[in-house]
Amino acid sequence: MARLESNAKMGYYPTPQKTLEIISTWIQTQKRYNMCHVLDPCAGTGEALKKLVKQLYPVTTYGIELDMERATDAQDCLSVATQGSMFDARVNPLGCMGLLYLNPPYETEGGERLEMKFLKHAIKWLAAGGVLMFLVPEFVFAEQNNRDWIGQHFYMLSAYRIHIDEFDKFKQVLVCGIKKAERTETGSLPPPPYPHMTCKYEAIYAVPATAGPKVFQGTAAVTDEDVVKYMPTALQTISREIGKLTVDDNRLSPILKPRLGHLVSQITGGALDGELSGNDMENHIIVKGYSERNITVTVDEEAMRETTRDTYATGIRVIEYNSGGAYWYDVK
Repeated sequence: MARLESNAKMGYYPTPQKTLEIISTWIQTQKRYNMCHVLDPCAGTGEALKKLVKQLYPVTTYGIELDMERATDAQDCLSVATQGSMFDARVNPLGCMGLLYLNPPYETEGGERLEMKFLKHAIKWLAAGGVLMFLVPEFVFAEQNNRDWIGQHFYMLSAYRIHIDEFDKFKQVLVCGIKKAERTETGSLPPPPYPHMTCKYEAIYAVPATAGPKVFQGTAAVTDEDVVKYMPTALQTISREIGKLTVDDNRLSPILKPRLGHLVSQITGGALDGELSGNDMENHIIVKGYSERNITVTVDEEAMRETTRDTYATGIRVIEYNSGGAYWYDVK
């Protein structure tokens, strides 16, 4: 039953509220007024990360969420949020986040706990000296290899069961630690059971300031389930919009605001005429859509393997005329 429920919800279990209120007091900035960048790669609606870092200032919050509806909510809640799988997301440079909050799906896949797969992938975005907050079922750390892996990559480790009023449902623990500059062969997390967290400011972790990501992109995809789920609403909306058209106006406005990638495709395909004008500009001419090649190299220290990935960032190149003359620039 638990597995079926997990799959139905895409493994989504929001952070319990009493627990969230306590652990939000455990983090602070290392140096005030230096920007902190924090990431939740399983962001849900974004509420957990927003409340977790409410005492951090200044802070920029980032989220990745697979579910389309929750990702839309996260975009309103966080500074930057994108839809897609965290395993396909582009976040560059690596090590650009000062805090990684991870509450992943609870499941086994290919004989390995899915929670550990998520952590092993997301750790590359956390800076050395950055703070990990990892919320998972306690039995995950009954396995020695999971405890050893955590100890090899993090120090100042602590593990607490969540608030006692919320523990019985999923029996989660919060593991906190500081990322080591390099992996070591020493260190391990003690085995469970762990004590319950009891009060605010019980543990203190300082979040370092970082430069943040220059690239933060998801790979938004519409699944067959999404099509079935949203088709009735989409058909109703389309019918309503078509009914508003008159003989004098045969244009159909998009139901949703076009994203940059949509505009680039329309420009390069000739669907847009290349010129924009309005009350706030004298003249604004779109020249063309363009793409830039980016080469990213990642290193898997455990497998001693280097992977090179070619990706392309799209944008719009424009020429703008105003009273000062003409100039061109790129919109990315």
